Amino acid sequence: MNRLKPKLFQCVSFIFLQLVVNSNSFGEPSLSPYENAAETTSLQQLKSVAPTIQTTENSASETCLDCFSWDVDASGKAEPLTDGLIILRYLFGFTDDALLSGALAGNATRRSSEDVTAFLKAHEGQLDVDADGRALPLTDGLLLLRFLFGFEESALVTGAMSSNAQRSDAAAVADFIQSRLPETQNDAPVALEPAWDFAPAFAEQVGTSQTAVNGVLDHIFTDTAVQAALVTKDGYLIGERYSQGYDANSLGTSWSVAKSFYSAAIGVAIGDGLITSVDQKASEIITEWQGTLKANITLKHMLQMRSGYSAIDEVFFETDQTAYAIDRPLVRAPGSEFAYSNANSQLFETILRRVTGLSAHDYLSEKILTRIGIDPNNVGLWLDASGTNPMTYCCLDMKAADFARFGLLYARDGQWRDNQVLPADYVSNSLTANGWYGYQWWILNSAYFYGEPAAIEVAAAQGLHGQYIFVWPEEDVVIVVLSQYSHSVEQGYVVDLTSTPLNFPDTCTARNSCPGAIGPEVPSFSHKTLVERMVPLGDSR
Repeated sequence: MNRLKPKLFQCVSFIFLQLVVNSNSFGEPSLSPYENAAETTSLQQLKSVAPTIQTTENSASETCLDCFSWDVDASGKAEPLTDGLIILRYLFGFTDDALLSGALAGNATRRSSEDVTAFLKAHEGQLDVDADGRALPLTDGLLLLRFLFGFEESALVTGAMSSNAQRSDAAAVADFIQSRLPETQNDAPVALEPAWDFAPAFAEQVGTSQTAVNGVLDHIFTDTAVQAALVTKDGYLIGERYSQGYDANSLGTSWSVAKSFYSAAIGVAIGDGLITSVDQKASEIITEWQGTLKANITLKHMLQMRSGYSAIDEVFFETDQTAYAIDRPLVRAPGSEFAYSNANSQLFETILRRVTGLSAHDYLSEKILTRIGIDPNNVGLWLDASGTNPMTYCCLDMKAADFARFGLLYARDGQWRDNQVLPADYVSNSLTANGWYGYQWWILNSAYFYGEPAAIEVAAAQGLHGQYIFVWPEEDVVIVVLSQYSHSVEQGYVVDLTSTPLNFPDTCTARNSCPGAIGPEVPSFSHKTLVERMVPLGDSR
């Protein structure tokens, strides 16, 4: 318990800061082929957020809804970031939407601000934890929140007691709060069936442990440039953490994680019959290649980064990135060798536009994003400096949970609910390694770790400066990691490297790798260690 107190205290402090400021809402470097692949663009303190808990669907029915308990939302358990937060807001005078926004358990049965307010008003005397005759946020509310976070003894009461408190020692306070917990508070969590919406859940409800989840998050956050990390299993959110100044609504950027999205769009086009197969010659679509050395490049060559293009290009700095990509010379025979090329993946822009009649962004949005519950209006879809060409090797701006949705699509063979969004065989082939690479997905296998054994085989969409979607299909596990991102939505999504300020996906500031940066680049976490720490996330049921 003592080891957790500093992080818990930071979390409590952050909540109070939000209450006061916002009245509207309450290292070790990874060595792998990915790090060595040529990405041509060379450009704290942590807040630990405990996940809101979802319990069994019928647990609330066992809770006494007419008598008082700290289970304000009647979910079956009293939790700090639901019930504790609601009570704290109430004591601060929050009402209506501001009282409940973001603070209800997924299975809460008392869900309206009117019902919650009426419940608390009827039992206001019970909120006086220190028995000084008044219920106040910075004494009683803080005591409750600390208790629900697991604080004990002096850490529970120090600085949180009224000067005339009658219930003044930690044992008495703990006994008072304990006696008013719901009867179902300590019930073992019941196993959950797979779902789709990332509702918060106990790790134990999906066959793993919170210790395993914390081990993954702790390792990821050895990278001090991380903005957000989500851990999901069976379609439930079992862990999340954000660096200071970011939250679940903050956008991150993809960099080359976008390659996996546009590979998926190619898969949909195959499923729609607009492309014959991955063995179709790209020159049948990119007709400029007919009669040239590029005439026999197949889509499979391109998807597996074996087109014959060089790993070194300057596509990001070109005004018309598509024209540049089409005109790149070959440096080796198609299919002969892996070479990670951004220009290679920009060719998907041409292919998708010519076979579908839609821009790559529009096709991706219509055929994939909207089908898996991502609103394209809330996604930043970047264009090159011409303002006309979607960038299909880069870059998409989304919330962390939206990246997780795409990962879950691949974890589940291209299916979303009752719809087969992507052909299952295309997904399977995408996550099958030719060496260490599939169809615009990295495969974290022995080859990826230069011959060292991999504890498990995990697929990863990976982007510059530490953007990742890790997918372990066998265990239905998806992990998203985003680096701290600096970009104003008002700047728009057209790359401009001549404006002041520059307009591009800025993650180099957090990574300390922008041109002119002083000092070493912030290293990412070890992928090999992450894979090892993912093993306990596997099903223990």
